[in-house]
Amino acid sequence: MDAIAIISELTQHMEWADGVVFSAILGRAQAEGDEVLLKRLRHIHLVQKAFFDVWKNQPVNPHSTDAMNASELAAFAKSLHREIQEFQNTLTQDDLDRIILLPWAGMISRSLGFEVANPTLGQTLMQVTAHSSYHRGQVNSRLRELGIDPPMTDFIAWVWARKPAPSWP
Repeated sequence: MDAIAIISELTQHMEWADGVVFSAILGRAQAEGDEVLLKRLRHIHLVQKAFFDVWKNQPVNPHSTDAMNASELAAFAKSLHREIQEFQNTLTQDDLDRIILLPWAGMISRSLGFEVANPTLGQTLMQVTAHSSYHRGQVNSRLRELGIDPPMTDFIAWVWARKPAPSWP
């Protein structure tokens, strides 16, 4: 399996998993109104959007998800995932090797105490899927705390299910 195929599967899984999570949230008042949960969801989709904007050489708005409720976030995420899929479907191996200059790299360098390296496009695509998965786990933990059975969103579960298309609420 080549890098393009791996990234394609990871982004497809990311969309599927995000749709499954929103399906568990929407229609459940205790989840839709939970500020801890909303903060995590806003962060996940803000980061996805910020990286997408960098990939497309667009300005990054660090506040694009700040005021969104759960329904608005679901619609935002669904639309963004379509754009990410369209973008990644055009990529070549040479594109994956292109260096990406992240506008927040200076802030991260100061925070970490060293000059951060510039990643490639492929590395940032991997980062977005890994970051989303990490925080999706936090969302699922919060759902459990709220008395809601969290959905299974593991990559292997998506593979076992024969890689279903995303299903959004």
